[in-house]
This record gives sequence, C-alpha cells and structure tokens, in this order.
Amino acid sequence: MELIFTYFFLIIFGGCLGSFASMLIHRLPVDDHLITLSKPRSFCPQCKATLDFFQLIPFVSFLLNKGKCLKCNVKIRINYLINEIVFAVFVLFIFHTMNLLDPITWLIVSIVISLYVQSMMDMETLLLSQPISIFLIIAGLGLNIFVEFFTLPIDALLGLIFGYGILFCINQLHKIIRSTDGIGSGDFLLLGGIGSVFGASSIGPILLMGSSITLSLYFLKKKKEKQLPLGFGLGIGAIFYCLLFLFLSDA
Repeated sequence: MELIFTYFFLIIFGGCLGSFASMLIHRLPVDDHLITLSKPRSFCPQCKATLDFFQLIPFVSFLLNKGKCLKCNVKIRINYLINEIVFAVFVLFIFHTMNLLDPITWLIVSIVISLYVQSMMDMETLLLSQPISIFLIIAGLGLNIFVEFFTLPIDALLGLIFGYGILFCINQLHKIIRSTDGIGSGDFLLLGGIGSVFGASSIGPILLMGSSITLSLYFLKKKKEKQLPLGFGLGIGAIFYCLLFLFLSDA
C-alpha cells in the first residue's frame, strides 16, 4: 500500500514537472514583456481565458475536459499531456535508479528538464534559450569538478571547448562556402553545455545521435523546411545518453 501511494505521488509530481516544462517551452520564446515566467497566470492560448486550479491538475484536467478549453471549446494541443506523461515516467525511472534524498539527484533532474525544454522549444520555434544553455555549462562543470559524477573535470572542460568549437568550425566552413550561416549560435552553446555535463568523450555519440534524430524528423515532416532544429536532436540525444548512463551505473 505504501509503495502504491509512493508511485501515485511520484506520478503526480512528474506530471507537475511536465506542466512546468510546457510553460517554459511556451513562454521562453515569446517576445512580449507582458508574458514572463511568473505572470500572467496560466491561460488558454486561443481565447486567453485564465485557467482555474482544477484545470491545472496534471493528467486529470486534460482527460476530464476531453482535451478542450472549457471557455472556447477549442482543442488543447496534446503536447501538454505528452510532456506530463514523459516526466511522470522519468521521475519513476529516477526513483528506481537514484537516491531521491541526494541533492545531486535533483541537479540531474534539472539538467534533463533543461535539455527537454531546449529540444522541444527548438522543434517548435527554431529558438534556443541562452540562459538554459549557460545553466547546463555551470551545472555540468560543477557536477564533474566537485563530484566527478559523469566524467573527470578535465573531460568536462574539454567537452565545453570541443562541443562549442566543433559546431562553430563547421558553421565557419559553411559560411566560407555559401556565405551564410548553416548552424545557429544557440546550437554551439547547447552542445558546449552538453559537453560540460557529459564530457568530451560524449560529443561524438551525442552529435551523431542528434543529427540522425533531426534528419529523421525532417524526412517525417510533410512540409519540408530549409532550417532544421539541430537543437532538438542534440537535446533528445543527450537525454538518451544520460538515461543510459544512469541505467548502466545502477546495474
């Protein structure tokens, strides 16, 4: 009975993290001084009606309202529910692989949330958050310098340099050949942050995985776009790398 209660609490908590991630994904790219991370209260993107408490409960509100806004009856994007499910599963995974009382555990959770927000935001808007990438750099260097969690300090530092430098050099080559940028500077900083967290040795696998994911997304889309969300692939690739590392460390 106690385990069931624990699972229930963790699923709801994971849903709240997913809802928080949805808020960041939606609000960070918005260029409007009236919309910040703290204000206004959550609202319907269509009719702008403020959501009440019961409409903010993870999973329940979406399912009970049949995925529609109660005010304007417009369908709510299923992405919100998907984000809640993803993080509910992630929190259960963390529960079975790490110590929830360890502060490092919650730093890892913060890193995964940051990677997820960056990847989803890039997929939807082709924009990346510089502050989140800087957080990844600081968190990665701190985590590896002080406790050597993912890798050695020197590898984390080289990961920052190589992660940023590789994409920067590729973009410079593209500019020489085509006289235009081929990769956004936000991607440089994101891969630098990823390198800080997982080390220089992770850059190759994550870059390969990220490029493959981005190309797969491009071919699956009916409407082909000139710009590809490389940050989406890098973020998802880094999350897979992180989960695999935690799983193998716990085995």
